[in-house]
Amino acid sequence: MGYLIAITDDDSMNLKTAERILRKNGYDTDCLSSGEELLEYLKTNKPDLILLDIHMVGIDGFETMRRLNALDRESRVPVIFLTADDDKETETEAFISGAMDFVAKPFVASILLLRVRNTIELFKLQHDLEEEVYRKTEEVIKEHERNERLSLQVVQTLAETIDAKDKYTKGHSTRVAQYSREIAKRAGYSQREQDEIYMMGLLHDVGKIGIGDAIINKPTSLTDEEYGIIKTHPMVGFEILKNITEMPKLAIGARWHHERYDGTGYPDGLSGKDIPEEARLIAVADAYDAMASHRSYHHTLDQQFVKNELAKGKGTQFDPFFADIMIEMIAEDIDYTLREVSTERLDTRKEEQTPRQEQSDAAFLSVLKKGGINVKNGLGFCMDDISFYSEMLHEFVDTAPARSSALHDSLSVYDVDSYRITAHSLKSAAKTIGADDFSHYAENMELAAKSGNVFFIEENHADFMRYFTEVVSLVKTALYLKTNDR
Repeated sequence: MGYLIAITDDDSMNLKTAERILRKNGYDTDCLSSGEELLEYLKTNKPDLILLDIHMVGIDGFETMRRLNALDRESRVPVIFLTADDDKETETEAFISGAMDFVAKPFVASILLLRVRNTIELFKLQHDLEEEVYRKTEEVIKEHERNERLSLQVVQTLAETIDAKDKYTKGHSTRVAQYSREIAKRAGYSQREQDEIYMMGLLHDVGKIGIGDAIINKPTSLTDEEYGIIKTHPMVGFEILKNITEMPKLAIGARWHHERYDGTGYPDGLSGKDIPEEARLIAVADAYDAMASHRSYHHTLDQQFVKNELAKGKGTQFDPFFADIMIEMIAEDIDYTLREVSTERLDTRKEEQTPRQEQSDAAFLSVLKKGGINVKNGLGFCMDDISFYSEMLHEFVDTAPARSSALHDSLSVYDVDSYRITAHSLKSAAKTIGADDFSHYAENMELAAKSGNVFFIEENHADFMRYFTEVVSLVKTALYLKTNDR
């Protein structure tokens, strides 16, 4: 059964774009046009996820979120905010308000799908997670049966739940565990010791349970205070695991995997052989995966660069013995398979076209390009699907009269907030079809309305509307050519 997504946006073009992307990839959707409509909808429906626009007529996304937060625990649904804003203040406020993620408009299909999937998985895994962890641990201790209380399945599930808190580290704990076990094997550890190292690797980041999602998933640089909070996760993990007396080494990896060989690490500033051996081993595997995976601050790094960084860190960050083993593993990994591999695959296969259809599409796109439309970007937002792109162009044309009237009416009564909302919506719509220059113009009008600069709006409104008319006329011409050249 497919997951149900409630898409809430007062712009029909955004609704149709999101709906098309999600339905094409197996999700069920319900489209709602206001915060009020969403709240009413939730009285009788329980979607798996809400996509919520921030700037809407009536109650905006933030006020809607406040009302959602007031619902009882069982009625709560995870929320991803949608907006064409690109300022960090909006992103920060979105996370503080309780949203689990943030997606920019126009939508990039692969990003939207990835974040929808990850958020649904994260919410399901995190539901009452802390209580469940402590409850299971307590039960395990009382039962005194190691196999039941610490089965690999439970540990693996817990590790996946930890990784799910951070949208950039999916699978990180499992990979660290695998690399750690291989290092241990090459270091001459017994099979039992290798299995212990594997379990320790799986749970090395368990302390992240105690770190807020807003900090873990913050899209901008951390403040000193936030970094200080992040640095508490080794001790939190240690406190969680230390009571598992029949496998006491589990807590070692959690507490000391961020110590450095030269003594400059945390939380205890241990150095050299004073750092437990298992933690020194896991630290190498952890650092390797951080470089060989996609993170908020970098893509997967070049394999040779990763190898050089490990070599440079020998004796300062890393135990030289374990670093050399990891470097040896890299040298053998000719195809660079030891890294994060995305499982997200977007099906962009297109129906076969006749030569005449291909010529028609080429002519249609050529008209748009000559008129200044960035067709490459527009197609990109529509999954490189010409029929989808055509649908969005039609939607842009069909909604133009209503947008134009809304702008004129707002200015006539000096309702700058309504003007701002419409200009914001138009900015996103224009960017979706590749009208980048006009989108930038709409953004300037939005910013003027946001700052209350009525003089700027009055001075530029007529030119803004003329530009809007020209873009609509160009799109109409291209669509006419496409329709009548079949």
